[in-house]
Amino acid sequence: MVPSSAPDRYARCMSERAEAIDRAVAAYRALGELAETVEDEWQYVIDLSDAYEPGLAALADGPEQPPGAIEAIDEAIEEIGLITDPHKAIDWLSTFPHVIALAVGGDVDGLPGADQASGADQASGADEAAGDDDDSPFRALLRRDR
Repeated sequence: MVPSSAPDRYARCMSERAEAIDRAVAAYRALGELAETVEDEWQYVIDLSDAYEPGLAALADGPEQPPGAIEAIDEAIEEIGLITDPHKAIDWLSTFPHVIALAVGGDVDGLPGADQASGADQASGADEAAGDDDDSPFRALLRRDR
């Protein structure tokens, strides 16, 4: 049942969004724990988690999400739950937050924690200001350039 008044609809959507983001953060932490089992990459995994988890959590507060966002978040959580290879988990530590951000129409770059990229990311230029990268696949998906 859809609430009849706009404030009720808004509160329900915000609650659903916050709950979905909480599930995503919990799944992200589990992914990080799996990735931490690769001893040679331990510090890199910690750096990635520290850089993206605050931005991921910050997505709980935002404008009303697009239709299907909650389902997309749950599907992404289910997908990363299938990962058993710790090296693949490392790959997804920087990808998963962006997938969730796309689902809710947000951005994890430029949010709290996103500016704390690891030394490896800084060396490769991955910590450039959000929106400054014309070649970003996330910018294309968000259709900011149209």
